[in-house]
Amino acid sequence: MRSSFTPLSPRFLPIDLTHTMLENIIEYTFKNKELLNQAITHSSCFNEKKDVRQSENEKLEYLGDAILNSVITILLYKKFKDKDEGFLSNARSCLVKRETLTEVAKAIDLPRHMSYGNGDQNVPEDSKVLSNMVEALIGAIYLDGGLRKATKVIKNLFTPYFSLERLTEKNPKNLLQEYSQKRWSILPKYKFTRKTKDGFTVIVYIGKDLKAKGMGKSKKEAEQHAARLLLQGLTETDGA
Repeated sequence: MRSSFTPLSPRFLPIDLTHTMLENIIEYTFKNKELLNQAITHSSCFNEKKDVRQSENEKLEYLGDAILNSVITILLYKKFKDKDEGFLSNARSCLVKRETLTEVAKAIDLPRHMSYGNGDQNVPEDSKVLSNMVEALIGAIYLDGGLRKATKVIKNLFTPYFSLERLTEKNPKNLLQEYSQKRWSILPKYKFTRKTKDGFTVIVYIGKDLKAKGMGKSKKEAEQHAARLLLQGLTETDGA
């Protein structure tokens, strides 16, 4: 009788081996393993009261966000030399938005390699958690290996998303505006509601009855998210 064998999830393996598996996927080996550990440690590992480790993780996110935006800007400029500033700006927004970062996180199996606390065994699906973790990982790579290494990793991770079809995806705010003007001859209105450590919250209105709430790392991203959600709801209603 042939015995069956099911490989262990990375979360049940020694942390050094888990780190090595992730390093193999991203094709970068850390000299300072503590930086990698800080980057991929889930918030459930921290005490309820914010401690130094959580602060370091958040600083890695901040740094990674800045590095990612700069590197993506340069990569786009070099790849699409015949495109204007409007295209490049929209393409960058498309590549660094939360949804794309979440796709990258899942592509490198990041949720399964994260460190957890409090006995948490659930792989997170929250796009905010996953996108922040990608930024923290990029920040850690920059501190450990410098800009050249960080650029190489970013290029490897994001190249699959550089297709013209994806980058020319029309801004959801423009699409919603066109839809609203054509159907009701009015413009959508956006209202900023609050800013937290998780980002910005914006509500988009069309008239008095139609609205949707969006969140994002910036007001612009939150507005786009809100517009996308409202447009999705309107088109689904039309198709019903």
